[in-house]
Amino acid sequence: MTLACLSPETGPLLEVRHIVKTYPARGARRVQAVSDVSFDLARGETLGIVGESGSGKSTLARALLALPHPDSGSVSLAGSPVLAVGKAHLRELRRQMQMVFQDPLSSLNPAQRVFDIVEMPLVAVGGYTRPERRRLAGEALASVGLDPARFGQRKPYEISGGQCQRVSIARALVLDPRLLVCDEPVSALDVSVQAQVLNLLEDIKDARALTLLFISHDLSVVRGISDRVMVMYLGKVCEIAPTQALYANPRHPYTATLLDAVPTLEPSRRSPSRPMVRGETPSPLNMPSGCRFRTRCPRAEARCAAEEPPLRALADGAAHQVACHFPLAGHAGVAGDASSARRHATLHGAGAELRVAAC
Repeated sequence: MTLACLSPETGPLLEVRHIVKTYPARGARRVQAVSDVSFDLARGETLGIVGESGSGKSTLARALLALPHPDSGSVSLAGSPVLAVGKAHLRELRRQMQMVFQDPLSSLNPAQRVFDIVEMPLVAVGGYTRPERRRLAGEALASVGLDPARFGQRKPYEISGGQCQRVSIARALVLDPRLLVCDEPVSALDVSVQAQVLNLLEDIKDARALTLLFISHDLSVVRGISDRVMVMYLGKVCEIAPTQALYANPRHPYTATLLDAVPTLEPSRRSPSRPMVRGETPSPLNMPSGCRFRTRCPRAEARCAAEEPPLRALADGAAHQVACHFPLAGHAGVAGDASSARRHATLHGAGAELRVAAC
């Protein structure tokens, strides 16, 4: 199975196939958090994952790192299997795959000083002397714009939220990973601090040749940082496409609904009117048959209830894939140059493009 990725000539860094993750509920039932998700992530690419709360974004990210293991499926990093390996090999692979969590303060130990927090991954993997750990931690702090002499002895409650998130990023970078998974890393921050952290991630990605998996419910944030975007709904992939193509021409009704909900201060850039989505999100304990979005979709027909739509490439480009029996026709949606926006943190809620140097 080959899925489209941005740079097929270099081969994917991360290959994800048929990931399924469920959780026990009352009785014998199970909650379907992630259902048969597959995608490729090219070296040096940033893939944004968006969707409503409960769509399975964070569960998918943790399953890729075996935190915890998924029920089924496979994950490969540069050709090496991640899931079906022993603990020693998994520990070595996790040096190459690090994660930045959503809440910067709660992800840091309040009793430890910044130096100790950033050094902890080096302690966990072993093989480093104390002076080596301190030197590498200092370099990681400096790379995220924090002076080690000034911040190294502070505790998390003595620094700001933006600085805490920089410490979290430094902790993730200290092992020099190849893949950085960012699980809503700016959702708990003020809008101006969001811009600082996003700019920092872009600069670090360029400097270290990182590959990013960026999760967010904010489509404006994802648009500014991603090369491609994957849209999830109730544990399934609805659509995946290059950023500019998806924002300018969404083909899945759910993607179009999300984009229509993005606030803008420019009425001329609003998308054409479409039928309103109806109803509430179904319970993950009782998924609809066929297409999971059909109970809310204004385009749903009998086929949608009888047959689950596969994720397939559209005729106008293999890089644009959609899981819909009746995809939307092309139209002028939320236009814009994603490549130029990527060098700025485009925050439509603030009505401005911000480029801020430091916290």
